[in-house]
Amino acid sequence: MGRASRRRAERRAQPKRPTITGSATLRPMERRDLPEVRELLKDVADNASSQNLDIYFGEPADNRFAACLVAEYKGEAVGVVGGVGLNLALPGLAVPRTEIARRIRLLDFLAVRPADRGAGLGALLSSTLLDRFRADGARLTVTYLAPGRHELVPVYSAWGWTIGERGAGLPVQIGPDPLVIAENPALRTAWKALVPGVRPTSLPGIRIPVVTGAA
Repeated sequence: MGRASRRRAERRAQPKRPTITGSATLRPMERRDLPEVRELLKDVADNASSQNLDIYFGEPADNRFAACLVAEYKGEAVGVVGGVGLNLALPGLAVPRTEIARRIRLLDFLAVRPADRGAGLGALLSSTLLDRFRADGARLTVTYLAPGRHELVPVYSAWGWTIGERGAGLPVQIGPDPLVIAENPALRTAWKALVPGVRPTSLPGIRIPVVTGAA
């Protein structure tokens, strides 16, 4: 048996990963989902039991445009994704806080049940949430990649996100002001444009490109 034939035989012999992406139902999170959601978040949140999820059950005007979707399969929550409007509480901004939150969204968390990873469910959850953000007037979405989660870099890159350097934060043009958000030495910031016109631009005195057109 040739080398290529041997590799094909080995692939056929490997157990196939279950594909549930086409069968899972995506819907807004409900309070009855909280125990399963917290279990899913154990791998992605420092303390899933204390993470504030109440923000996802209020009205948009009160919760900074929060949205959370659960992927349900055979009556079980197998994936979850949540995001909120970016909260910038800085004095003197030319753009109102509520408008910044509407235009720039933070992908807060994304988790898939370990047995179902690699089947495309994470991509489906994130793209569906971003579509909702876009329909609600958002122009840019950002997320933070935690220390040690090196495996997320190629995943988010494949989904079309731009990954920043660790600790550099993300410069964003807010009205006339270029501001650096998430300048945390432990984090990498990733961003993705939701509409045309949001792009990185070189500005004098700033060593890394500034995202313009978002707010």
